[in-house]
Amino acid sequence: MILELTKQNILNLTNESKRKNILAAWRSWGIWHKAPEIGLSVYRLDLPDGSFFTASWYEGDDFFPGGSMGNVNRPRFNLCDKGGKLKAGSKAESLLTDKLKELRKEMLRDGNA
Repeated sequence: MILELTKQNILNLTNESKRKNILAAWRSWGIWHKAPEIGLSVYRLDLPDGSFFTASWYEGDDFFPGGSMGNVNRPRFNLCDKGGKLKAGSKAESLLTDKLKELRKEMLRDGNA
């Protein structure tokens, strides 16, 4: 189980493929909340700057992008700023990978490498 990404984890995310792998491993993030009455599990991954990602999953949830017939079984992702509250609506995976990329750039710029 992964509860948080360390600064070293972020520095190791040197390309988009590695950043996407973090999102693909959402089932290994820590469980933040469960609502068994409705089959909901919310996973959370903390980031070094105090922000965090969530992945919300309903049992039997299906996602068919662009009206396709292919079920990609992905959760609804969200990004919360430091001290922020989870807001309604999911975020595109690209916003989360962009966040990881920006965190890495900040660390390199600030000399945290």
